[in-house]
Amino acid sequence: MLRNILFRGRAPQPTTPVPAVSRPAARPPRRRRARHAVTVSALALVVAALGLAVPASGAAAPAADAAPAADAAPAAVSRLGTSGNKIVNAAGTPVQLRGVSVLAPRHNAECPECHPKPISDVIDMTVSDGWQSDVVRLPVTVWGSLSVEDNVAQYVDPYVQQAVELGIYIIVDLHYVSDYGSTGVPQSTVAEFWDYVAPLYADVPNVIYEVFNEPVAPASWATWKAYIQPVVDDIRAVAPETLLLMGGPQWSTYVNQAAADPIAGNDIAYVYHLYPNQGDATAANLDAKFGNAAQQIPVILTEFGWNPPGEFSDPVVTQGTTSGWGIPLRQYLDARPHISWTAWLFDNYWKPQMFDHDWNLLGGEHQGAMIKAWLADQPYASPCASHAAVGATAVASSSGGATSGADKAVDGDCTNAGRWLSASGDTTPTLTITLDAPTVVDQVDVYSGFVGGGSVNVLRDFTVEVHTSAGWQQAAAFDDNTLGLVSAPGPASAVDQVRLVITDPSNYTPDVARVFEVAVRAA
Repeated sequence: MLRNILFRGRAPQPTTPVPAVSRPAARPPRRRRARHAVTVSALALVVAALGLAVPASGAAAPAADAAPAADAAPAAVSRLGTSGNKIVNAAGTPVQLRGVSVLAPRHNAECPECHPKPISDVIDMTVSDGWQSDVVRLPVTVWGSLSVEDNVAQYVDPYVQQAVELGIYIIVDLHYVSDYGSTGVPQSTVAEFWDYVAPLYADVPNVIYEVFNEPVAPASWATWKAYIQPVVDDIRAVAPETLLLMGGPQWSTYVNQAAADPIAGNDIAYVYHLYPNQGDATAANLDAKFGNAAQQIPVILTEFGWNPPGEFSDPVVTQGTTSGWGIPLRQYLDARPHISWTAWLFDNYWKPQMFDHDWNLLGGEHQGAMIKAWLADQPYASPCASHAAVGATAVASSSGGATSGADKAVDGDCTNAGRWLSASGDTTPTLTITLDAPTVVDQVDVYSGFVGGGSVNVLRDFTVEVHTSAGWQQAAAFDDNTLGLVSAPGPASAVDQVRLVITDPSNYTPDVARVFEVAVRAA
């Protein structure tokens, strides 16, 4: 069984004991299923086997072959709702959902070099081989020539059936990233989708509805509430108990406004989307973004993610590292289990992804391996915090102040507070690190930049040099660099010193070196 998590939220404590925040029950072993198209009546059979009510009709959907007699039946899930600032199960026990988003199925064939897998196989992966997702978020894109009915039949219904069979929750996410109203998506378009979908799964407790992924503008909660309240009212008329997830303007970042003026209706949790461009994952920053609101209303992060600058991260929004952003975020959310989450993205196409194009799990400073460990409640050591140079003597040509000296480059801290900054006016700064003892080095990793700042803040032109018994030698040179993490190979001989020689600190003003860490990896 997955462990129960004692409630450690920051809301004022009542005088009576607070119920433990639990994880959904562990699931029995799953079978690999062949999939063939049949009608939604197959879903009815599965749900009926769980003793649940079933919609009377619906769109076409594929079904699984009959299970061998030896296969364990999936566990029925509890219907979810809300109480105060928490998501709760049918018994009223607070529940923390943790899982991942998968790729919108309509886009699965757009990246041939990604060797796309069937979305059904990807969903199976989220609950196998050590992955322990309680919930899968399914983005539904509706643009194009398909009717709502055909879209649901092809790209929603098969995966709802699969979630029921697996005994997990599934978020049906109407995945618009758009302005709304007169300058964007008409209210009637959103209503058309939910008028069809809401009654279809109203009696299936596995299903959660995310009403509108990321409305952008107008940047007004009052305008958004006037737009979306009639949609919510219509959903509630036909799906009175389904848990609703409610985003807000500016890419779903308005939970503070929601706390002050909630949407009318029962069982609504509010969505926040978080990426490194919003700043450090410190308690002060995250409290201001959504943590304070989560003391008043139920909050769920249905999107967050990061990868270092490079192939698997976009140029602005998602650039971050596991050490500098992912681990602090995990610590924050683990201390606040009343906040549920789904990480973005369990795929190898849309960024920031968790796998490379050959479906190898991305680890180190990429997010994939840490998300997997997090879902399994396993520790994940910061790659920045453990290396041969932590605590070594570091001397720089200059520093930007008393709190940004050379020692910060070897302190094991890859947050913004843990950086060596050169002084303004030092156009060719240097940093020399003396190891405690000669060490055979596999590689030297240089972390630079600013969490939330993009590629313009990283070291631009520099060399990594190493000192052996034969003297100084160049390990690697980087010109016009745009990556926040680069690696230089170590020599065959033992190294006693490492040096950065910087000829162009950055592409930003002030033009200073910003170095999180120089991590010396012993062979």
